[in-house]
Amino acid sequence: MELTRRQTLGLAAATVAGSTVAATTSADATPDRWVRDMMRRMTLEQKVGQLFVCYAYGPTAGTADARNTSLYGVATPAEVVAKFNLGGIIYFTWTDSTKDPQQIARLSNGLQEASIAATGIPLQIGTDQEHGSVVRVGPPATQFPGGMALGATRSAAYARSAGAIAGRELKAIGITTDFAPDADVNVNPLNPVIGVRSISSDPTLVAELVAAQVKGYQRDGRVVSTAKHFPGHGDTATDSHTGIPVIGHTREEWTRIDLPPFQAAIRAGIQSIMTAHIVVPALDPSGDPATLSGPILTGILREQLEFDGVVITDSLGMQGVRDKYGDAEIPLRAIEAGVDQLLMPVDPGLAYNSVLDAVRSGRISEARIDESVRRILTLKHETGLVDHPYVDLARVAKIVGTPANYAEAQRIADHSTTLLRDDAALLPLSPAPRTILVTGYSPANLATALQSRGATAVVKDTGTTPTDAKIADAVATVADLTVVLTNKAWDTEVTDKQAKQQKLVNALLATGRPVIVVPVRDPYDVAYFDPAPTTLVTYSSTAPSMEALAKVLYGEIAPTGKLPVEIPTKADPTQAMYPFGHGLTFDAQQTRLTVASYNIHAGAGEDNVFDLDRTAAALKALDADVIGLQEVDVHWDARSQWLDTLAELATKLGLHSAFAPIYDFDPPAAGQPRRQYGVGLLSRFPLIRTENHSITRLSTQDPNPVPAPAPGFLEAELDVRGRRLHVYCTHLDYRADPSVRQLQVADTLKILAQDRKKDLQVLVGDFNAEASAPELAGLWTRLTDAWTAAGSTTGGPYTYPAVAATKRIDFVTVGTSLKVLRAEVPAEVPVAEAASDHRPMIADLAFRP
Repeated sequence: MELTRRQTLGLAAATVAGSTVAATTSADATPDRWVRDMMRRMTLEQKVGQLFVCYAYGPTAGTADARNTSLYGVATPAEVVAKFNLGGIIYFTWTDSTKDPQQIARLSNGLQEASIAATGIPLQIGTDQEHGSVVRVGPPATQFPGGMALGATRSAAYARSAGAIAGRELKAIGITTDFAPDADVNVNPLNPVIGVRSISSDPTLVAELVAAQVKGYQRDGRVVSTAKHFPGHGDTATDSHTGIPVIGHTREEWTRIDLPPFQAAIRAGIQSIMTAHIVVPALDPSGDPATLSGPILTGILREQLEFDGVVITDSLGMQGVRDKYGDAEIPLRAIEAGVDQLLMPVDPGLAYNSVLDAVRSGRISEARIDESVRRILTLKHETGLVDHPYVDLARVAKIVGTPANYAEAQRIADHSTTLLRDDAALLPLSPAPRTILVTGYSPANLATALQSRGATAVVKDTGTTPTDAKIADAVATVADLTVVLTNKAWDTEVTDKQAKQQKLVNALLATGRPVIVVPVRDPYDVAYFDPAPTTLVTYSSTAPSMEALAKVLYGEIAPTGKLPVEIPTKADPTQAMYPFGHGLTFDAQQTRLTVASYNIHAGAGEDNVFDLDRTAAALKALDADVIGLQEVDVHWDARSQWLDTLAELATKLGLHSAFAPIYDFDPPAAGQPRRQYGVGLLSRFPLIRTENHSITRLSTQDPNPVPAPAPGFLEAELDVRGRRLHVYCTHLDYRADPSVRQLQVADTLKILAQDRKKDLQVLVGDFNAEASAPELAGLWTRLTDAWTAAGSTTGGPYTYPAVAATKRIDFVTVGTSLKVLRAEVPAEVPVAEAASDHRPMIADLAFRP
């Protein structure tokens, strides 16, 4: 239940009756009057308390926690607020503050009650909900992909809508301030602390999208937005959590690079700005970090930029602000520099009493404290916090994580995925079922998205520091495709000190199997691996980003993201591996199919010995969705074994199979099966229907054959994204008799004519003729020859063009609804590894669903 203004003030009156806060103060008064009345009645202790924003441990206001007792001397979050008259609280996951929306909302109401009871002033409750890599409130709250992903979309509209939704959801659970957006310009690819939190390395793009985010948070979402980290943390090579970064920008460089986003934020009405614990000698030669710098905070931010909102420090527990001064001195110098709010001092009691003592001794005037308190109280009144400090628990589920909000987050993620390279022409994947190894950093979300599309996902989560055992396990995993995700793999100083992510990726690439490399955080990772033929960047590992990645992989959407930063080479940072703005795309309306034809013959290689494992390995290497096989002997061995070889191959490869015999090798024998020879089909798609059609042939078992109908023209019907695909596989006349081929073409056309016009047709097989042979002309009227359409295909001794003009062995032909994207004969393999003395032909096809 949301308490009314009258109930709020009545509670304050009952609690602080006879103290400094008047029960008759009306929150309906003008901001100036309300602030004036409150300040006139506040004690110095209450004023100083308003300057502090601290954390407290516990999921409810009344939860006793020994960590609070150790840090504050009192047990519960409510007691912490009351003891120090806090102006604000910040929520973290590790403080047990953000379990779920209902818990957060109840905690917020409980803390507001404690604050109003103590001082009559509501709390400013904040958190770092930048989205992407910095998130405090997880699902079911809507998860957006973060700053650099927004930069990849180039869309101010998306930036504003993300801010609006985030703001509304935070406000619904009682969080009144978001310490976002990040306004830093990440011009240093080795920046260990900003990276993808930044929108871009381009100041203009950062400025445009930061201004849009501010409007989304504040005007639409009705929460306080905090631009950070002033005067600009984008060119640091040191993490200010652990050291003090020094920015070497000249004044001119700072004005050109770092300043524009903060100027844009101020013009957009930003209500709060967070300082950076960085030293910028060009702005202040004293060596003091910006948080403690009067020339930067007062001289530039207040006077030059005319910002009169609330200035808050970054955490005072960070080493970047503690290197030069003690914890009692830091808050004093921050206030003297122009800071209004002190965030998370290491020793809250020490810091609080240090400020009180400084005012009592005259070092800091009470007027200076009043200046900051006035800004803080004005902000609380102007944002409606004074009139409405409590949230309505019944409305939380109606606002947080709604389907509409999720849809918008997905729409933004869909436009951020960036395709850097696809030299292997893997994308888009066909919709056929396949086994995909998903490994690297946090692969679960992507695996879920791939499984929903019919893939069998094998998940190997190796984290940011894979062990050698996990690397070996991933490399040994058998799959049709591997997708490896990386997170700051470039960072061998902190994240991955032994470069194990780099080792994992390189080991997977070295297998020669199809591998897709995806940095799910910093795009700079790609410069630290061996060249990966297929590479994308998502800038985020959130569920929407992984769903967007799956959509791109399967061609459901085209990749439209453009790099918001330049990716330099590892060897020479002055050289661009990928320039700013790079991003490939493809026609998302095309559904891709890979079809192969392979005459596996009665022998294998030149040793003339069939080897099931060798054949399976050769077929797997084709990575095709559909494979037509000729000269298939389904037994291949002595009569006593009677192995169904095609079924065995299908089982090894995880494919569906069909077989159409042409004739039996063996004469009839009572109680004995007959050894069969014919054509076969292996398919990733389930087979809806199969049929063995008859076609004119010359019998190989007749010493004086005459043309006659005979079986061996296999048809398999598949469903591909709602379209019926008819795949025909045949072993045509190997005797190179033109008259027989003419009859076979006529038979083929009759069979094809039985299909519906809107159905897709593919014919695979082999025959001994050139594509230009006149008896084949009717076939090409109906179908397109993949070699001819591809134009650049090279053959070999057992493929067309061959040594003998009539030695055309394997072909893939397609109907008018299909387009040939590429056709080739894979590279030769050593004879000992060859599955056949023929070579396969493989074609990438596409159709529009």
